[in-house]
Parts: sequence; structure tokens; C-alpha cells
Amino acid sequence: MDAKERIKKITEFWFLTEPLIFAAYCTHELSQNENMQVPFRTGKKRIEFNPAIIDGYPNKLIAEYLKIEVFRILLKHPYQRLPTFPNRKVLAYASNITIADCYKTECKLAGVNRWPLKEGLCFEEYYNKIFAILSTPPEENADSGESIIPPENKNQTSLDAEEAEQLSALWEEDEEVSCTINNLIEIAESSNTWGNISGNLQELIKASKTIAMDYRKMLSAFRTSILSSKRRLTRMRPNRRFGFAFMGSRYDLATNLLVAVDVSGSVSSRSLMNFFSIINRFFKYGIEKLDVIQFDHELKTKYPLPFKKAKSEVKIVGRGGTSFQPAADYYCSHPEYDGLIYFTDGWAAVPEFNTKRIIDVLWIITNKGDYERHKDWIKKIAHNRATYIPE
Repeated sequence: MDAKERIKKITEFWFLTEPLIFAAYCTHELSQNENMQVPFRTGKKRIEFNPAIIDGYPNKLIAEYLKIEVFRILLKHPYQRLPTFPNRKVLAYASNITIADCYKTECKLAGVNRWPLKEGLCFEEYYNKIFAILSTPPEENADSGESIIPPENKNQTSLDAEEAEQLSALWEEDEEVSCTINNLIEIAESSNTWGNISGNLQELIKASKTIAMDYRKMLSAFRTSILSSKRRLTRMRPNRRFGFAFMGSRYDLATNLLVAVDVSGSVSSRSLMNFFSIINRFFKYGIEKLDVIQFDHELKTKYPLPFKKAKSEVKIVGRGGTSFQPAADYYCSHPEYDGLIYFTDGWAAVPEFNTKRIIDVLWIITNKGDYERHKDWIKKIAHNRATYIPE
């Protein structure tokens, strides 16, 4: 039998023994690709295979590699949760390690056991940690040993990198495929048709239906909301749909934003640098004025600093208490600001926003753990929302 017939025999067996895996497999087209160095890869509603590679494999190994690609589909790694301008190599490493945490296999998966990473992290957390390791010069990581590769393994590491890049080459956001897969997971949950999928992997697949928060989308939504608040109705401009019969819109883009930065000792300098870098990317256009105030238990500057100046001058000032109220009071007493962003670890008393005007406040918490502890009380405050920056 040729490679395609062998794959067909394997999937026919799944029809009887692995209903969820078979259903997920059937959502994709099987296609041949002899120009890749990996046995299988997934993306764009295709499962590609290289017959030149898998011809030398026993059926059991072919089934394992194919099953891992179907697990990627069920976890939606090729279709969801992709970072902006992703590193393709790191995507594949993170996916492989996430799967290897819950599924033991004889398949060689690039990146698995290469770094001393904590087990049980999610796909995004593995991506961020591996990206940080690979972005750090070797001499800076010498003490940890994370980036040191034994000489005899350097060629293999280079080969792994090429294969990893090819493995995720087809990955792109696709909400339609994600919804289709979520429906299959819900059917498996309701009818208990998981087949031989282990309990740990079942939990990981169930969790993939609830996507980890993407701070980029939250920042984009916040930016959109404060710009949209400047919308004005006017008779001087026709409505695009109904002409002059209805009022048109115009937007005043003189939007001012206030950023309150927690400079108490519980917030690291690295977190501050990361925060300013992110804010600089998301609020570059459409914001006329972006001011920064620093606080711990009180405001540390008499007047706000322009964003460009604050990036270089902000410093952690002490290890005293923290209070969100001074920043809230300043925002409420200065109606020229259209929105407020808090950057903090969240450890302080709940502030009150003493104003009758509609406020727009975004809390950016320094890490996921603190976000989970504080998100509930933040969301109880009207017109407040919260997100976090993955470590």
C-alpha cells in the first residue's frame, strides 16, 4: 500500500475506536506535500503528509504522528491564539511541549525536553518563555544553562528549528474552523465519546474552548472605545446609508489619555519597560495627548509627564504601601482626559471614581496570577475592565 492508503486504513480504525479524533480529522483535507521535512503538518483546513518520509515508518508510528496533528486541531493551535507577528519556530515548539505535557509518545517532537521549563503551562505561556530564551544572548543565560547546547547536539538543534518552522508554516487565525472544532468538543462532552483520549488531555481540550485573554485585543477595544466616544452627529455630513435624511457622523480625534503607573516596589523594572513598549505600539495613532502619572500610596509627581519623557524617567521609588485613589481622584477632576489606564499588580484597596461623567478605565495587571486574584472586584466597578500581560 502507498502512504495515502495506509493513512486511510488508520483513520478507518479511528472511526470505531476514536470518535472525536476521527471527527476532527474529517474536517480537514488530506493532501500530499513532498517539499517539507516533517511527516505531517496541519493548517488552512489541510493535513499535509510527505510520503517520502512516512514510507519508512511502521503503521504505528504513522498513526502517532497523525494523531498528534489531530490533537493540534482539537487544541486549535493552528487556528487561534496566534500572537501578532508570530515566530513560527517558537509556535511549533510551544505546541509540541503543550501536547507532550499530557500525551506520552514515541514520536520525536522538536523542542520537547530542550529547556528546563515548568510543566502544565498553557500554549501562550510556553510561547512567551521560549521566545524570551531564544531572544536572550547566550552569555546572559549562562548561569541558568537554558540556552547552552552541547556541541554534539547543535546540528540536531538546527534541524529541529528548520522542521519546527515548517510545521507551523500554514497556521493562521480562522474563526470558522475554531467554531467547528468547538462544536465537536461539545458533542464529545455531552455524549462522553472521548475514545482513548486521557483525562489530562481531555481537560486541556475542554479548556481550549475558553481562549486565554489576549491583552492586544483588549487594548485595541479600549482604544476603539475612547476614540468612538468622540463621535459627533452632524447635519453637515450625509449619512452613508440614508443621505441627508438622517444625521451623519464626524469624529474629533483630539483624544487625551491618562496612564497611571504603579511605581511601588512590588512592580519590577522589567514589567515597567514591557508596559511602556506595549502602550507605545497601541496608542501611537489617534491619541493627541498621552500623559503619565506615577503613584504608590500618593502621586509621585505634581503634574503628569508626557509619555515620551515618562518612558525614560519613570523609576520604582520605594516599597511602601499602594493606593489607587490618588490616581482615580486626579482622573475624575480632569475631564479633559477621555480614558485612564492603570498599570499595577493590583494589590491595594478598591478605588472610588467620584464623578458623574461616564468614565473609561482599563486595568493592566502585571501577570496572570495577580489578574486572577483581582479581576472580580475590578469588573464590579462600572466602565472598568481588566487584562494582563503574560510573563
